[in-house]
Amino acid sequence: MLYLDMDRTVLANTRFAISPLSTAIGALRLLRDNKRPGGGGWRGRIQETVRDRKLVLLGSLFSGSWDYVPDFLTPQPQTPATGLQEELHTVATTDSARLRWELQVMAQGVSEERLAGRVVPVILRDALERGEQDFAGRVAAELHQLWEWAVAPQWSALRTRMEVDIGHRAQTIARHGLSGMLATLHPRVLWSDDQLSLVSRFRGRTSGSTGLVLTPSLFTTDLRVVIDSIPGPATRQPMFAYPCRPGPETRTGPTVHALLGVTRARLLSDLHTPRTTAELSERHFLATSTVSYHLGILHRTGLITRTRTGQHVLYQQTPRATDLLAVPRPR
Repeated sequence: MLYLDMDRTVLANTRFAISPLSTAIGALRLLRDNKRPGGGGWRGRIQETVRDRKLVLLGSLFSGSWDYVPDFLTPQPQTPATGLQEELHTVATTDSARLRWELQVMAQGVSEERLAGRVVPVILRDALERGEQDFAGRVAAELHQLWEWAVAPQWSALRTRMEVDIGHRAQTIARHGLSGMLATLHPRVLWSDDQLSLVSRFRGRTSGSTGLVLTPSLFTTDLRVVIDSIPGPATRQPMFAYPCRPGPETRTGPTVHALLGVTRARLLSDLHTPRTTAELSERHFLATSTVSYHLGILHRTGLITRTRTGQHVLYQQTPRATDLLAVPRPR
């Protein structure tokens, strides 16, 4: 379990922001899902861009099986709509001690937080031999290429969807207060006694210090968290990248929901990674019999696969379902 203490100062300075780099990193994280079939959609687009543009550092950072990917890749937005160039500059000028510390956490892990480390690829080790600042500059240059070739053509539609999501969250705050909105960000987020609890296999506790940044994420149904729960150089403020709601102004959202129904569409979206019936039941607060009924329909229509592993049956999106859910298009 992860804990974030929220005093009055943190609550007063909790804010939303749209981050181009956080969006690009969210798409890059699709590469880490090795169980997802290859093919089209956003994952295929990112794979092709990384391969064709020879983005070797990004490919190495996001193809490993380590628990932690360095946080310097997603600088905290300083304004509600920080520009891409400003964020790239922040990445390129990352504090050397901070960058070194994050890469060490990635490689060695942190036992008290249950973060596992892994062997760092030779490509990353060789790049680091030229110094932290050179490494940060090269990563920023590769992120710029990824943006131009993969994300920028869709940015207008992606940004619109995130703006609509933030508008919906603002309405929730107006009706139920900030604490009420925080409790709706994700099923893993729990609010009680001036503290956010994040259900996780990792462990840690930290203070929100002076604020909390919330940014909508378009490429995952999970919650990505930046929290310095152990002391490190150039300490960062906490940031949550939470799953964005389907917006009414995108063609994908209403089409999928109208086609499948709200419950089946949500279950299908959550099957970007293999899950059991029991796991889906717990994540979506549904009876297992209800989940089984909907999974049966999705399987018969060819939108999910069904694989037995030991005593468990795992369900996952097919490439057809991934393409159906992946790319939002303006009306």
